[in-house]
Order: sequence, then C-alpha cells, then structure tokens
Amino acid sequence: MTLYDAYGREVDTGLLKTEQAAPTMAGVRNIFSVMHPSAGLTPHRLAQILREAEFGDPFLYLELAEEMEEKDLHYLAVLGTRKQAAAQLDIVVRPASGAADDERAAAMVRAMLTGGAVQLESALIDILDAIGKGFSVAEMIWDTQGSEWFPTQIKWRDPRWFMFDWIGGEEVLVRTLKGENDTAPADEPSAGRHFAGNNPAGRTGSGIQPLTAPLAPFKFITHFAKAKAGLPIRGGLARAAGWAYLFKNYVLKDWVGFTEVFGQPLRLGKSKPGATEQDKQALLRAVASIGSDAAAIIPESMAIEFTDARVGGSAEMYRGFCEYLDAQVSKAVLGQTLTTEMPASGGGSRAAAQVHDAVRGDILAADARRLSATLTRDLARPIVELNMGPRARYPQIQLAMPDAADTKAFAETIAMLADRGLQVSQRTILDKLGLPSPAPGDAVLSPARGAGVAAE
Repeated sequence: MTLYDAYGREVDTGLLKTEQAAPTMAGVRNIFSVMHPSAGLTPHRLAQILREAEFGDPFLYLELAEEMEEKDLHYLAVLGTRKQAAAQLDIVVRPASGAADDERAAAMVRAMLTGGAVQLESALIDILDAIGKGFSVAEMIWDTQGSEWFPTQIKWRDPRWFMFDWIGGEEVLVRTLKGENDTAPADEPSAGRHFAGNNPAGRTGSGIQPLTAPLAPFKFITHFAKAKAGLPIRGGLARAAGWAYLFKNYVLKDWVGFTEVFGQPLRLGKSKPGATEQDKQALLRAVASIGSDAAAIIPESMAIEFTDARVGGSAEMYRGFCEYLDAQVSKAVLGQTLTTEMPASGGGSRAAAQVHDAVRGDILAADARRLSATLTRDLARPIVELNMGPRARYPQIQLAMPDAADTKAFAETIAMLADRGLQVSQRTILDKLGLPSPAPGDAVLSPARGAGVAAE
C-alpha cells in the first residue's frame, strides 16, 4: 500500500528507521557556534544578515536569533512567557467523528501520546521555537519492531541545519553533504556562502539545490509561527526584534560609559613643583586605578583629593530609551505591555490590565490553533496511516485553552440537558473538564443508589 503525506509526497517507510538530520562532528550540521554575528553588530551588518536570509541562506540570521535570547534578558523573558503559555496547555485528542473507526484511530493516537513512549509535553517548547525564528524542525524516531509503528522520541534539530527552497521559499530542506538526488539545475545559484564545498560526487549539488535534501515524509514535525503574512523565514519575531536589540546595545554601551564618568567622584592628583615626569606618570596611574582597586601607593610628596560625583548629565535619557525599546519588544511578542511592566508615570488601572491580558489570551489562542494544526498534520496523521492505512479524516490533536466558565454550572447544565434527551459524547465532556478516559479495569464513579428518585 502506497502512503502519501499531507503534501502529497510518497512515504518511504525505510527512511523512518534512520535519522536524517542528526548532528555530525564535521560538515554542515555541527552543534558549535563559531561566527557569533551579534559581536560588533552594526546597522549595516544587521541589514546584510537579514538580506542573506531573504536570499536563501538564513544561517547567520538563525544564529543571531539564538544569541539575542541569550543576551537580551527582556526579549528572553517575554518570548519565554509566550512559549510557556502554549506549552503548558492540556493535550487533547479528538476523533474525526463518532464513527467506530474514527474513535479507534483517536484512541490509538491518544494511547501513543500518553503511554510514556514519547514526551510530547517536553517537545512543545522546542517546537514553539518557531515563534522567534519563524520555523522549527523536530525529527521523530520511530519504533518499527512490533506490530504497531509508533514514535519513541521527538528530537529538537538546530534550525541552522535547515534552509528553504530557492523557488517558492516555503519548503524546508536539510543541509547535507551527501549525494542524494544530485539533480541541481545548472542555472541554480552556487552553494550558500557559509557552506561552500563539494559533495562526495564532486559537484556542489545535492537535493533540490546545492548541499540540501528534501525532508523525508512522516519523519519531521515542521512548525511555522508567522508573525505576519509572507515567507516563513520573514515571519519570526526575531527579525523585528533584532533592530530593538541592536539599538538597545548602543544605548547600554553609552549608559555604562556615562556611569563610569559621572557615577564616581573626580580623583584629583597633586604633585609638588619639581616633580619628575616619572613621578607624574606614577601619580596618574594611581589616580586611574584607585577608582576600581580602591588602593594605591604614591610618594609622600604627592596627594590625591576626591570631589563630589559630577552631575553634568542625567541617566534618565538612557533609562527612558531602554524602557521604550523593551516596551516595543513586549508589544511585538505579547501584543501589550501591562503584563510585563508598569508605566513609569500614572501606573495602570485594573481594567486596563485586564484588557491587556485579554489581548495576550488572543495571541495564546492563535498559537494553540497553529500548533494543533501542525501536530495533527505531522504527528496524528502519520501514526494513523502507518497503522491503519490512509483515511478520509484523521483525529485532531488539540491544545485545550483554559476555560473561565464555572465547572459546576457547566456540569449542572449538561446534566439537565441530558435528562431531557440531549445526546452528548462522553469524550466531549471529559475533554471539556480536562479528565482522561478511564483505562480498562479502573474503578469508576457511578450514581449513588437511589439518586434521582424522589423521596416518598
């Protein structure tokens, strides 16, 4: 039986038994960062890095996005808040319909995801890395030994090991030096500037374009979290936050220099007439080092005086600029600012904070819907097709949004409607309440004897 993935590509089950995008000691998929694009970053350099990403080589952009999370604590905090908000949602598997086959397919997916073989909850943070970078890739490791095929691991793969096709800009390709499908057209651009070289066959072409290969169907979870419409590589928040990161670094550098100059008292060295040039240089070194070492040795004929710290400038300009840039990053990532910092003047009302939190909730709902669609396409469908064959509809993996509704009122309403003949799926109620289905042999609750019978 021939299987096809969601993109219509034929599935080669033999490729599911090996790792296609594993790291290598040498070559194009090593784990080391050696270029450090954030070091000495300038507006011209940043524009060049973003332009290279648009033109098909996002390596430096992806490395810069990683370093931004490590060096800018505010960006790390707001981006982490958004990721954690979606990753902590409950995972729910819903059948495509009430038909017996659809229920069985959903039960199979549910059992594989909750049986402990694959830790999907821990993998969600890696998958949600797409929020910052625009896309993420996780490789599934399949167990093919028994009667059922099921994923045992979902491994994070460094986004630097991937790039997009140069024609449509939407298909993810893995970087490789192997000679698979050595069919690059003669008029294609040469290999990416950061990975120039030849493959074993002696030509700079593997896969659809130089030094790349298509992702094997049913092997990868590829998630796109577009902050705006357009090409996936231009949809990451790091692209917009990069400018705030750059300008903030300039401001912080000036602020540190300002603090060094105006934050310490002026140290004035005095020497007696007739002092030699050597004595003057020794006094200068002592004056320069006493500010940091708090100790110095000078001849008895010399003296050092301390005056009050200078007040010729104000640090508020630097503070205000940094707070402004942080607020812009908060708006880009979370859609608002009141859940991350209070305004410097005027404070914030409870009503305004609730409105801002509602905006953040809307973004969370959008992230959950996108992630649910990705997991359904790249995880639920392969599980079902490999074990049950192609189907017209597949179970959905959903992230259940927290419901502020009163659980007691909901239960009473359902009970009242059920008494009046409304047919409600038990699975729907369990998903709504966040409860798992009882396993065979589990003790279950049942109505108390005589419940519902009016007393005489």
